[in-house]
Amino acid sequence: MLKYFLSIVLLFFAVNTIVIAQQQPLYSQFSNNKYLFNPAVAGADIVTTVHVNAYEQWIGFKGAPKFHLASIDSKIFSKDHRPRRNIRKKFNLRKPQNVGLGAQLFTEKHGPLSHTGMVATYAYHMRLQDSRLSFGFSSVISNYGLKSSDIIHSDEVPDRLTEGDNTRRWITDFDFGVYLFGANYFSGYSVHHISESMLQWGGSADADYKIGRVHYLMGGYTFDISSSSFVQPTALIKIMEKQKSQFDINLKYQFLKDYWSGLAYKTSKNLSVFAGFQYDRYVLCYSFDYNLTPIRKYSYGSHEFHVAVRLGADVRQYKWLNRY
Repeated sequence: MLKYFLSIVLLFFAVNTIVIAQQQPLYSQFSNNKYLFNPAVAGADIVTTVHVNAYEQWIGFKGAPKFHLASIDSKIFSKDHRPRRNIRKKFNLRKPQNVGLGAQLFTEKHGPLSHTGMVATYAYHMRLQDSRLSFGFSSVISNYGLKSSDIIHSDEVPDRLTEGDNTRRWITDFDFGVYLFGANYFSGYSVHHISESMLQWGGSADADYKIGRVHYLMGGYTFDISSSSFVQPTALIKIMEKQKSQFDINLKYQFLKDYWSGLAYKTSKNLSVFAGFQYDRYVLCYSFDYNLTPIRKYSYGSHEFHVAVRLGADVRQYKWLNRY
């Protein structure tokens, strides 16, 4: 019943949300690296995964948004994989086989505005009857600022935010997420920028930078067609406080076990086509976004590349993690 309840919740938000503005990246292939949007995903798979994402938006425009990110997440195992009978140890936050760790390095650039930082994540995974429930917490430290020489004012009035050479600030923030998944489905909720960038220092600008809270809802279900193919619809909803929300719906078809293609639609009026494959432990994906607004006449579209390496197939291949 919980699966159906979460599906209804996601559908409700999907019907009642409209998107106009974009302030954070909304990747076309979010289902390939859900850890970017929900810290509880760190270590959810029984593999160590390294991801590299590059999203170039509105190619052809000077100063168009660019997003680049590298991440790694893994579950931590102990030498003893037998279940523990002592109920007091069931919720031990340091219990190795229930712990997931993750890290990210990212850089974003919007014309003269740039944002670079790193993320450290702790996740705790609980086994339910036929699924797993995870909780995750991330600490984020980043450097945010403007390159004043790239700014052209339309009038003679000076802008205090851009005065001086050092407009950059260091910002500390926090993310939290909950993630539920089973053999054929996943769903999750997370909130980013919990403190709304209250902790910041540095720079000569008098004004502070503020990044508002963002709530993410995600979900998906896998429909098996045969032993080597399936169809997977997924949805990602981004709810920005005091701003318009965004909705991304994705339909993926995987065939011959290691190949897939699909379509995605963003309510920012973008239609995406994507394809990818996996060879051994290596994954390569590409997507092309076609803008349905008049901006398409002046742009070559948006492009996303995703590369991943999956290390290990089961816990026996994680001996190097036993020291944790």
